[in-house]
Amino acid sequence: MTRIACSIPLDEPGRHVGHLAVPFSDDAHAYGVIPVPIATLGGANGPTVLLAAGVHGDEYEGQIVLRRLLRTLDPASLAGRLILLPALNLPAVRAARRTSPIDGVNMNRAFPGDPDGGPTAQLAHFVESLLLPRCQAALDLHSGGTASEYLPCSYVYAGGPMAAAKTAMADAFAAPISIVVGTTAETRSLSAACERQGVPMIATELAGGGFVSSTALEIADAGTKAVLRHLGLLPAQPDDAARHTRPLHIPDRNHFLMCPATGLFEPLATLGDNVQTGTHAGWLHDADDPAVPPIPIKFASTGMIVARRLPALTRRGDYLFTTAVPLETP
Repeated sequence: MTRIACSIPLDEPGRHVGHLAVPFSDDAHAYGVIPVPIATLGGANGPTVLLAAGVHGDEYEGQIVLRRLLRTLDPASLAGRLILLPALNLPAVRAARRTSPIDGVNMNRAFPGDPDGGPTAQLAHFVESLLLPRCQAALDLHSGGTASEYLPCSYVYAGGPMAAAKTAMADAFAAPISIVVGTTAETRSLSAACERQGVPMIATELAGGGFVSSTALEIADAGTKAVLRHLGLLPAQPDDAARHTRPLHIPDRNHFLMCPATGLFEPLATLGDNVQTGTHAGWLHDADDPAVPPIPIKFASTGMIVARRLPALTRRGDYLFTTAVPLETP
């Protein structure tokens, strides 16, 4: 049984805006809750769709898109229901952090959650146990956060009985590229929760760097509305049939370029570049001794750069670049 109280009805028509009251007590807040924003927009009969953002607090495009959608979309125009969580990990959003400053937990590594656990685990349990069973589809809007930057894309987990439904959602979203990855071995993510609950879901990665990209914001806004049209909640538009994405995939771990030591990384490549195995990726400078010659870093794979690390100070084990290649379809 959940300890979280929801201040709004989840299944009634109309616009309802409120919060999830997540119990929390510490030295400064003896009797309080974390008021995580939640809203529903209910129209005529149709599917229920979960729209989430702010799973990581320093990823902003999705948070803005869902707030805008909440304010501007008329529930009477919907054939179905939206459940919006525009700041799911509210403590992380308030702190502009990837993880919650309350318990240090990454929301996307907290599912299926625990009703008796910390705040993040309680939230994950509420979403998986009480919200997803109501839903027929879900969209989780991520960006690169403070430390990373992506080419705007959707992420699709391949395989399983929902593969065709997810691929169709990615085509409707129509980001310039979509990254198709194997069925996730990470069981603690929202995508894994959706798999367990039988809910088709796609995620996004929209720019990053801790700022808001106007280009990525436009892609997210148009893509979210197009997915709702595809799912039948909004009326179709004439150009919907022409929307598509370019599917890529990441074949193996060689496509994640790992930093071999701690230092200052000077990149020689950028997002969208097509690189070959052995292409010079950049220089790694010793952070302590300026007389030490820099280490040349080279790509271990061929492909297009779809993500990059932003902070120059880098440690061994950090990924500097991610490359992907076109997905071969049968």
